[in-house]
Amino acid sequence: MMSPDRVAQCAQLAMLFELSSGPKPGNVDRCHDFPDISFYHFLVSAVSTYPVFRRAASGLGGAGSLILEGAQSWRSWNIGSNTHFGSLVLMIPLAMAAARPGDLREALAKVLEETTVQDAVDFYRAFQLVDARVADVERFSLKDPAFAERLRQKGETLQGLMLLSQGHDLVAREWSTNYERAFLLAGRLAERIGKHGLNEGIVRTYLEALAETPDSLVQAKFGREMARQISLRAGEALRDATLDTAWQMDEELLAQDINPGSTADLVAASLFISLLMDLRF
Repeated sequence: MMSPDRVAQCAQLAMLFELSSGPKPGNVDRCHDFPDISFYHFLVSAVSTYPVFRRAASGLGGAGSLILEGAQSWRSWNIGSNTHFGSLVLMIPLAMAAARPGDLREALAKVLEETTVQDAVDFYRAFQLVDARVADVERFSLKDPAFAERLRQKGETLQGLMLLSQGHDLVAREWSTNYERAFLLAGRLAERIGKHGLNEGIVRTYLEALAETPDSLVQAKFGREMARQISLRAGEALRDATLDTAWQMDEELLAQDINPGSTADLVAASLFISLLMDLRF
């Protein structure tokens, strides 16, 4: 079992490694910004959440309250846009699980199962604070101003909400499958990084993940067909050993404001798992 400081360091490094690697088509990295948010905002976002991850790894707070604390930490640094929200939602339960003895996946399953209605309420508050983008749904809409009352009336836990959303959201799907893909990608990361080095290993794993499953953020903003086309292009970019095709795809997606951010969040969580499992780089 790692110390809380070490767990928080692994979480922070996972965010920073994912952020700094490129090209990850359509995402902010050290080579370019978005019009409304820069690489430096993401750096601040990663650093400011260190105390929250440390609290999670110390067994302090529930999943929802810790996610809310993370979102509030960004606002304290005047970050008004969504930076690492998906990563935070995926990584907080992992940090909580790392604080428990035994197998990480078994501990994670218990963390997810133990979520409460208050966790769901806090998650909604965090979501609204960062103004994240998701697909519209009829039941328990994240845009519902009466969310707290409805959640409490129905007794809906945060894990229950994720189960309802797993069909259209990559982050929710991980919560619903005990992080099946994140653990799979963590193994790939270790292999790719060992073969290609840190940057290219992360980029290739990102492209593989995007090629395999259409990005839910792209789908929410541009529709299912666009998300499918982006996945096909990621597969083509992956076949180019020089990564020149990935650089070209990056420029084109940025020009169209197409951001496969959910896949980037998944890669950050996978890096966190790899680091918790003593990734060498």
